[in-house]
Amino acid sequence: MDLVLPILENKITAMVTAFRFVVFAMLVVGLIARMSRHHYHNSELVRPLARALVIVALVSSMNWWFPLMEKTMLAAASYIDPHYNDNPTRASDELRAGTAQNPDKEWSWRKLNESIYHAMTDAVSWVFIQIGALISAPMIILQYILRWILYLLAPFALACFMIPGGTQIGVRFFQQTLAVLAWPVGFAITNLVAIAIWQDFRAAVGATPASPEMALYSPFLTNVGGILAALTLLIGTISTPVICQKIFAQGYALTGETGNPGALGRAATDTLYRASTVGNMLAAPSRAATATGGRPGAMPPPLPAQTTPGL
Repeated sequence: MDLVLPILENKITAMVTAFRFVVFAMLVVGLIARMSRHHYHNSELVRPLARALVIVALVSSMNWWFPLMEKTMLAAASYIDPHYNDNPTRASDELRAGTAQNPDKEWSWRKLNESIYHAMTDAVSWVFIQIGALISAPMIILQYILRWILYLLAPFALACFMIPGGTQIGVRFFQQTLAVLAWPVGFAITNLVAIAIWQDFRAAVGATPASPEMALYSPFLTNVGGILAALTLLIGTISTPVICQKIFAQGYALTGETGNPGALGRAATDTLYRASTVGNMLAAPSRAATATGGRPGAMPPPLPAQTTPGL
């Protein structure tokens, strides 16, 4: 399924072209700042100039390498679930189709308790399955919109690599880009697991129940399988952005901060070490004064008597 919003795509593409002068202005300012901060020799001038040329080449070829990143992630999703690119909501469609009401099963006043039981289980499973199935389409649309927003901001992130001190912002931005483009991989895994749970429950019930008890409880088992598959689809779809964020970004967007527990532990240890070092430096003068002056509060030694010349 190819999701295309022509108005959004045309607007974003036009804005990228219109604001390209801002990107080149950032590149010029960054190049001047880098050249003015250091005294480069003739051979060392190649490094900032080469960086600027590479960034300009990447900005001008965005129409090639940005879709290539997206196609790579879609290829990985297609390898996990071969039907994902054709129908990303295949798990939702199969759940809704498999739990549709059987037209041959009608309400029976003679078997009132059985009819009420089937009506209640069907209603509960229908609610869960519809909620789980309807979450897939909005998340796919959200990923599509975020993809174009990142495409709009990508030239500015590339220009940050030229500005002194802005490299970390560019790195964090492209980490977030990889995290958003990797959502289809998580959706494909979620679809695969949900369909496996649903098909396993259907296979356990079977098309022809072996006994009257199995025939009686087969609708219940079918509903349980549908509910579990729907919950798997719901939880997996919602947690995919969070997991991709942790895998690719390990922290917070567009900042140099990190959410890695190991990095946080090292930062806390460095902070404590620096605090103890500063405390020792502040305590050193007081200890030196105590050593030279004797006991705290003691009178200083008397000054030697001064003699007046000629007396």
